[in-house]
Amino acid sequence: MQDKRLSMIVLLLVTLIALAIITGCIVRAIIAPPSIALIAPANGATGQATTLLLTWEATPGEAKNQKTPVTIIGYGLFFAPINEDYGAPEPRPDKQAEKTGLAYGATYKWKVAAVQSNGQTAESTERTFTTTNRLYGAPQIALTSPENGATNQATSVTLTWEATEGKQTNAGERDGANLTEYRVYHKKTGDPDPTEPATTTDKSYNLMNLDYAATYTWYVVVHQSDGQRATSTERSFSTQAAQYAAPEIALKSPRNGAEGQLTTVTLTWEATPLSLIHISEPTRPY
Repeated sequence: MQDKRLSMIVLLLVTLIALAIITGCIVRAIIAPPSIALIAPANGATGQATTLLLTWEATPGEAKNQKTPVTIIGYGLFFAPINEDYGAPEPRPDKQAEKTGLAYGATYKWKVAAVQSNGQTAESTERTFTTTNRLYGAPQIALTSPENGATNQATSVTLTWEATEGKQTNAGERDGANLTEYRVYHKKTGDPDPTEPATTTDKSYNLMNLDYAATYTWYVVVHQSDGQRATSTERSFSTQAAQYAAPEIALKSPRNGAEGQLTTVTLTWEATPLSLIHISEPTRPY
């Protein structure tokens, strides 16, 4: 009788142990993994700053049959340019990460993994975003010579100006934009507007064989590598009147001091016409 009772006790203990094991397995199995969702920036967002804040939300899995709830103990941020593989995740203690020094006009991808106190993990979906392109102000240009309204200019004139690139407007320093060419528009007063400007990469342009005593107008358009351009103010100048050397004349007959001349005498001489004085150098203001 005692042996039978002992056997019943052993059987009960085995049953309780088995039940404990089974119950423990069920408890572990029904604890859900964490859930995580990316918040900002939105997937496919464009025009993002080169310094921005990545944010996300996460909640631990439910454990209804466990008195001590599980918690999220950390995150791993995966971040890379769109055409590169992810490296090791960046550990993050909270639900955000600031990224700085990103390239302009570049696309990046990112996702986040949440780690739960019971060792379970979950990974968010992947998102992408594109940073803004560099933005520049328009270039600046100012004509330097000849002075506006200058007179008595030579028929060969060198037009000059100064120009600077537009500064980057969405960063502290300019980087990348440059001046590509200048288009010089000039005409004689009364002539139709030019349809084909002269082009140059220098900050000067020579005008040759201008008319004497004529007024000309001119302005310059500067083009920048990002497609922006700027137009200078218009100036005018006038060329000097034509200047001629004095004519030359020499008496031929009768010769000086001639005697015995008839009472009817033919006087003769030789003369050369006026000659135009060409001015080769422009008159420059000082």
